[in-house]
Amino acid sequence: MSSRWIRRLLTAAALLALLAVLGSAWFAHRLMVEVLTGRAFSALAQPEIDDPLKIGYRGDPGRAFGMAWQGVELETPLGPAPAWLIPAPGADGKRLAIFVHGIGGAREDGYPFLPQLHQAGLPVLLITYRNDAGAPPAPDGLHAFGLTEWRDLEAAYDWAKSQGYDSVLLVAASMGGSIAGQFLARSDRARMTAGVVLDAPALDFPATLRHITRRMALPLGGIGTALALPAFGFSHGLDLSQARVTNAFIAFKGPLLIFHGEADRIVPPETSKALLAARGGDTVLVLTPGDHLQSRDTAPERFRTALTKLIAALPR
Repeated sequence: MSSRWIRRLLTAAALLALLAVLGSAWFAHRLMVEVLTGRAFSALAQPEIDDPLKIGYRGDPGRAFGMAWQGVELETPLGPAPAWLIPAPGADGKRLAIFVHGIGGAREDGYPFLPQLHQAGLPVLLITYRNDAGAPPAPDGLHAFGLTEWRDLEAAYDWAKSQGYDSVLLVAASMGGSIAGQFLARSDRARMTAGVVLDAPALDFPATLRHITRRMALPLGGIGTALALPAFGFSHGLDLSQARVTNAFIAFKGPLLIFHGEADRIVPPETSKALLAARGGDTVLVLTPGDHLQSRDTAPERFRTALTKLIAALPR
């Protein structure tokens, strides 16, 4: 074969590789746009779910459990955001549980935790935050994996303080884990946190994006993801390479309980395993066979037992 043909073949191979990289980056960037603007969730079907302990159920705590509840407003930096407060029998008025849902979710996603929290005498505050229904929209319309939403969680802590609570059990699911981590790293109110419970927490957005594209068998997905992050920052002004909160939970001094399904198709369970290894003591990781946010469904007894033990171990 002549040197001219060798050069042509090498050039063609290089062009094909470049096109594959650009295609992968475009796909990953498009995925980020659809997810972070919320469009990825707007077209999802909403089948009626009758069991309030299943993710996707919609209805207030009275309809769901027959529990007394009241609506409150949180004064976030963008305006008032609604929340539900569920009192508990035997509550001492000092400690409150606050639940933070994930992207595309809702307050009701905290219901799988509610029975154990209620039985333990903990009032529960189920919050909304920017871009939720009834809450103020973000100026850029984007979900930011905690980089902006942590201030709305801080508003929930401000409300708790104004009501006489001085201790919080922070419960967070999926992207709520990112919000919780950014709050712990940035807010002066974080010292009120007595313990943390995480369910399938999105601790590292770049790792989550890589996990999703890998499961979709995107060619050259790792390179495409690496390029999509700065491209999204350029196009939308949001640097999601900063959406990493593992170090915030490593630095947290209280007890930490994590649930994560080994079959999670959205958030890699490896990030929770890495957090366990880095924290060492006062940390429990319950690995279940479930998919994303399905730990209670696939291992209900282990879920209830671990949560009850964590609540009992909280400092008085």
